[in-house]
Amino acid sequence: MGDAILCTPALRAIRHRFKNSRICFFARPAVREILSPGDFNDEWLEQTGSDPFAIAKKLKDKRFTQAILFKNSFASALAVFVARIPFRLGYAREGRGLFLTEKLYPPKLANGRFKPVSMLDYYLAIASWLGCDTDDRSLELRTEADDENSLLAVLPALAKADGPVAVFVPGGAFGPSKCWMSERFAQTADRLIDKYNATVVVSVASNRFEQQIAGEICDRSRHKLINLALTPLSLGQLKALFAMADLVVTNDTGPRHIAIAMGRKVVTLFGPNDPAWTDTGCENEIKIVGRAACSPCRKPLCSEKEHLCMEAITVEMVCAAAERLLEDEHTELGPAVKKGFVEVSQSLYVDADFRDYFEQAGLDGIDAVFSFEHSTDITRSTLARYRRILRLELDEAPAMFYLKRYDRPPVLAQLRNRLSHGKRISCAGCDFEPDLKLARLGINTPRTVAYGEEWGKFFEKRSFIVTEEIPDAESLEKQLPGCFEQPTTTRSLAQRRCFIDELAKFAAKFHRSGFRHRDFYLCHIFYDMAGGFYLIDLARVFKPQLFSERFRLKDIAQLDYSAPKRHFSNADRLRFYLRYADKDKLTVTDKLFIRKVIKKAKRMARHDKKHGRPVPFET
Repeated sequence: MGDAILCTPALRAIRHRFKNSRICFFARPAVREILSPGDFNDEWLEQTGSDPFAIAKKLKDKRFTQAILFKNSFASALAVFVARIPFRLGYAREGRGLFLTEKLYPPKLANGRFKPVSMLDYYLAIASWLGCDTDDRSLELRTEADDENSLLAVLPALAKADGPVAVFVPGGAFGPSKCWMSERFAQTADRLIDKYNATVVVSVASNRFEQQIAGEICDRSRHKLINLALTPLSLGQLKALFAMADLVVTNDTGPRHIAIAMGRKVVTLFGPNDPAWTDTGCENEIKIVGRAACSPCRKPLCSEKEHLCMEAITVEMVCAAAERLLEDEHTELGPAVKKGFVEVSQSLYVDADFRDYFEQAGLDGIDAVFSFEHSTDITRSTLARYRRILRLELDEAPAMFYLKRYDRPPVLAQLRNRLSHGKRISCAGCDFEPDLKLARLGINTPRTVAYGEEWGKFFEKRSFIVTEEIPDAESLEKQLPGCFEQPTTTRSLAQRRCFIDELAKFAAKFHRSGFRHRDFYLCHIFYDMAGGFYLIDLARVFKPQLFSERFRLKDIAQLDYSAPKRHFSNADRLRFYLRYADKDKLTVTDKLFIRKVIKKAKRMARHDKKHGRPVPFET
């Protein structure tokens, strides 16, 4: 499982490089479950056995032209060779180089042993060989709405948690040498509960060894812990659990990578293994390495009389790391800022491509940004008084910009932001962070060119974000493609259907990311002359930990409500939904969902009529 997750940056890079190719994954069911849902591939082939000749027959029937091997086994290379796939790329090790047409060689030390290199970079090297952009090293996993909902049904205590949710992972498939002592996990749980009123979940695999560990921890704790040995979860539900966690304390094992991929705060305990092999560069992870003369030995069973490396890790060390992560609620800007941004002054970051334009305009500090008035104020009367929106035209800059400023936002507004995002975050950060994440997923958003924030001891003082105007684009509320205004002909009808299909795919891709918008109207979707869709007003975007399906329904109802009746018939709306759901016909569940959408849209219409506003989907 850990290797599959460490592959995700390479899988994403390959998908972006070969957008028009059909990509199939061949893997065991557990790998499919951990990587789904996702858009890295078009098809799955399930591995049910280990016979390379049986695997070769299955691959040969598909007539693949290229095979990329992430697995280092001899059998995997033999299978693609016997299947006569013309292009076979992988690492030449384990005596399998003869079967590969394109070979990579892992780095070695002078003594002939493999050099400790993060497996993340090891896999990215394969993508780089293929000409992919490998700058993005972030792990990526997604959850299903059904798994989120069923998790709360299985573990209702999570919905009632008053303090942070802490997940402990005390096992490890590698072997017992990686495992920290049960009594120390129990003591750590007691301290977190005493100090933070934490809800502690002990997560283990469904084998006797790990179930015994979970039982020991729960028996030795003074408090009631949630023991997943007694309430096993599916891999989908496990991902949903980690997505909800405020803290994960784990041995160096597969679920650690789930937590990192979900952006959680993680304390990882290392003993017999060198952390370099699985380094991800995660800024929210604290690694605690048990130092001993015999480590790192890389042995699954400790051969010493005492388990020196893991015993060197004390409860005090783990609790101090946990407290540091839990109490440092605000993530500093530096680690979050994507590559290409430079810090021009304290807590003010500018895209390197635009730095000169900002410096020429005197925008070299937060004070300068908030006093800058050489712009057009386009603040709407409906905006809160602490928000201003300005349109900037900087000398010689290739585009126009929009500046959003937040000055002394009310505490209540800041608390709402914390509730939505699960952490302390500035008002501008609510715009900036979704931009980073959505752009990484291939969802078009306005390009952020500058960002800054200033904090008091507990609350935000002020923050801002500058985005580039989307070139040659207009909101769908103001302007639909010309085919909607033209007389209905075979050609214009085909163009309209194509547009509806692409809009549905855009909405589906956004929702598959786990994010929701809360104002998913046509006015917040831009369409450019090249046929691309862009999502704006990202301050409304968030990833709900609860009620994800409810917010998805709300988004679709808002989109349906804002689509003018004169342009979108009921048949168009049905076509949209079928493409959105990627189905040929409606199921009972689909029909129920559509009825809820219509009901909500009608409720919105009654509200607008009451206040004398026009109703788009009735116009």
